[in-house]
Amino acid sequence: RTFGEQIRLPGIGQAGQLKIKKSRILVIGAGGKGTSALRCLVGAGVGFIGVTDNYVVEQTALPRQSLYGENALGRQKAIISKQKLSEFSTFTGFEIHNICLSEQNILPILEPYELILDATDNFPAHYLISDAAIKCGKPVVFGSVVHNTSLITVLNHAGGPSLRCLYPVPPINKGEYTDSGITAINLLYSITGTLMANEALKIV
Repeated sequence: RTFGEQIRLPGIGQAGQLKIKKSRILVIGAGGKGTSALRCLVGAGVGFIGVTDNYVVEQTALPRQSLYGENALGRQKAIISKQKLSEFSTFTGFEIHNICLSEQNILPILEPYELILDATDNFPAHYLISDAAIKCGKPVVFGSVVHNTSLITVLNHAGGPSLRCLYPVPPINKGEYTDSGITAINLLYSITGTLMANEALKIV
């Protein structure tokens, strides 16, 4: 009954909703894009979600990060995300990966999930996630926000291209999609995260 309207959509039905319920999705980055994507995935009935982020909530980020309020300042994003999302729905299980990803630890973290959302904001992280996802055979939904531009694409899916096909060389200092430290319209983070969640559900 909770997901009745979604089940009635053409192409979903009971079978599609069951796939969503059985899916295991990892969201890397619980910032502006990640929090929006997380809310949408929980709202769709995803059965199990991993949240990876080792940063704390900061005052300057509150306008674009939809899960946090001032009472969360200085607290770990991954922990607060799980607490908030658990209030929205009891249908979803969560696992927190409150750790900085590296070449040494990323593979076992990715392995239990069928799909990865890359909601990070720098190219070293993007490449790390994409390369590890290829090794694990996992598709990646990639999202980037720069000023008034949003870029969303699906990587490593059904024999498709990887991030290194899109960006053989990191576009640093070239005025392209270098999203680390670049300001953007706050609303665009939420829009991007929502579209990333939509791509994830389409894959599921």
